Amino acid sequence: MLAIIGTYRGMDYVPDLLQSIDEHVIGITRLVFVDDSNDLQTASKLTAWGEVVQTFGKGYNAAMQAVTARGAQENDHAIFLEEDFTFTGAVDFIQLADHLDSNPYLSQIVLQREPWFAAEKEYNSLVDFHRAKGHTFRDANGFWEHTAFFSCNPAIWHRETWAAGWPEGEWSEDQKRREELARHKRFAFTKDVLVEHHGIRSGTGY
Repeated sequence: MLAIIGTYRGMDYVPDLLQSIDEHVIGITRLVFVDDSNDLQTASKLTAWGEVVQTFGKGYNAAMQAVTARGAQENDHAIFLEEDFTFTGAVDFIQLADHLDSNPYLSQIVLQREPWFAAEKEYNSLVDFHRAKGHTFRDANGFWEHTAFFSCNPAIWHRETWAAGWPEGEWSEDQKRREELARHKRFAFTKDVLVEHHGIRSGTGY
């Protein structure tokens, strides 16, 4: 299965992510890097592990346009990762793809991360933080299903989610959520924390 990895900061985080894939993940067979670092040396190094699509420092929105365009070429479910995450628990993407096939109303299955923003840490979990904001989470087949957010944290996306593309303009992740809800989709994430976030939010064009 294809995994598309967004890279923005050079090589600082990539080796740790790739090592964690080797240690914890089943089902990834190919890698594509969408590299917005605007660093030709980084792009050259990434070719050792997979295909590289460069967006030359145009910012998050342009990178996500390239991400979805490449994912749509697969005509299948595919995985999206960002470079500054590592896997901390066992993940079987084959099983997650099967779950999307069995529940086609799901737009994506996100791997839960640790609370990261200060407001999330106050509640000690992402679920409790979003519940406090008034969102509902349904326990369904071992996952939390919801309509609260579309996430570019590590996730497997349904083939239709890729085909729908990425919206232009500001706050594009929120717009993607609205577009998926308009297609009568829901979102899910794992009950267990399976990834850890290491970077800081940076860049432009969100």
